[in-house]
Amino acid sequence: METIPCNTCGKLSFTHLHTKNSPLGESFSIVSCDHCGLVQVNPQPSLLEVKKYYDDSYFTQRTERGYDNYYSSDLRKEISRVFQLNLQDLDFFHWEKNRIQVKQSEITKLSSLDIGCAAGYFVAYMKERGYDAKGIEIADGPVKYARETLGLSIFQENFLEWDLGYQNQFDVITLWATIEHLHKPKETLEKIMKHLLPGGILILSTCRYGFLAKWNGIHWRYLNVPEHLYYYSFSGLKQLLISLGYKSPKAFTYGSGLTSRKNASVFFRLRKAFFDRFVKWFQMGDMMVFRVTKDKSDRK
Repeated sequence: METIPCNTCGKLSFTHLHTKNSPLGESFSIVSCDHCGLVQVNPQPSLLEVKKYYDDSYFTQRTERGYDNYYSSDLRKEISRVFQLNLQDLDFFHWEKNRIQVKQSEITKLSSLDIGCAAGYFVAYMKERGYDAKGIEIADGPVKYARETLGLSIFQENFLEWDLGYQNQFDVITLWATIEHLHKPKETLEKIMKHLLPGGILILSTCRYGFLAKWNGIHWRYLNVPEHLYYYSFSGLKQLLISLGYKSPKAFTYGSGLTSRKNASVFFRLRKAFFDRFVKWFQMGDMMVFRVTKDKSDRK
């Protein structure tokens, strides 16, 4: 465990918020940067220390931080439903139509890369839409499933160490619920910019440190340590993206904290539907999704 500078601003002054134990009994400190406000796990465990939390059980056994069989058709349908709703809210399909028209004189397909793609469900979705779709993931089980079961093109590498010559260029790059897991999120966003074609877009979703996170404190549903290392505010993430040169941010929040349950009562379903709509309407959700653009004149 090492105390490291804040990944956003580089400062080393923090205010302690919580101490929380992991499922393995290890204790982690959650702090807020005194300069920029970024909430983070600090001191921070190394990548090797965190990897033990991502064994196959993370994807096959239901916990507060994992999945109830990530490879099931039901969960795949639910994940697909969520990201399609997100794309709709980001006006992605309108952007896509315009992008196709702009590039109609070119022979190549539109291209996409999903970073932290897990079993490749979004890669498969984009492939079905006609994209030259690729993914990148480090976990063994999901990569094997994506390649052997779904027949997808997946790189099994650390994104920051992959393609340092920037030979791979994309129209769309996505980070679905991934940036909070990364040891170097700012550096990842900087590298993504270099892999985007001019006029290309980055789409990312992540948990949002806002009203609901503060209200629930240590019991907030996304306060999963050490898998989640960074917790951005809405304004903090927007400011970071703009500072790195991304343009035209379009964003929204969703999620009331009421998690779907099997065989839930009618009262619970009605309460969840009301509060989900309420927090989305008033930008209070504890999940957020951004779409940002690389300037058309930027050839770097």
